Amino acid sequence: GSVALDPDQPDYLYGDVVTLTATAEPGWAFAGWSGDLSGDDNPQALTIYSDAAVTATFQALTYTLDLSVAGSGSVAVDPDQPVYLYGDVVTLTAVPDPGWGFAEWSGDLSGSDNPETLTIYGDSAVMATFEALTYTLEVSITGSGSVMVSPVQADYLYGDVITLTAVADEGWIFVGWRGDVVSSDNPLTVTIMADTRVEAVFVES
Repeated sequence: GSVALDPDQPDYLYGDVVTLTATAEPGWAFAGWSGDLSGDDNPQALTIYSDAAVTATFQALTYTLDLSVAGSGSVAVDPDQPVYLYGDVVTLTAVPDPGWGFAEWSGDLSGSDNPETLTIYGDSAVMATFEALTYTLEVSITGSGSVMVSPVQADYLYGDVITLTAVADEGWIFVGWRGDVVSSDNPLTVTIMADTRVEAVFVES
């Protein structure tokens, strides 16, 4: 911070009155006077009776960072502290849960860069938004038969459970599934964790 004098001159006469005004820099607050002046009034007047020495004390302000999440995920903070000083630079990394993707920052941070840095200039609030990912299920057939899918949807969410039932045509038998799922169960339950391809194999009886 700094101190302005009024009047500001190299020396003073006995009985002169000088007004001192403390001005804190960003991120600091005036705390008080010491030396030949005391208290925390600002500005404050000093009457000159002799050579005088005055110290203005400033204290660093601290700020909080409030993080919130929309959707399913978390935010890693570096450095992770209860409070920050003016000008501190914090790196925020959005970490989506399985089946979710990071979409954007909002509040005192914007955009979709990940990770992203935030410079602290005051109490700050940032929200990370995550969106559910969708996945496809592709079912193909080798031989002669059909597959009933339940539920039937254009796409699925992570963790959705689908039942596949193979139905052989006359003169054919179902022998198994291959692709992303290898099994002979019929019906078959499939838990979606990514785009999934399943082939039903039928052979002539």
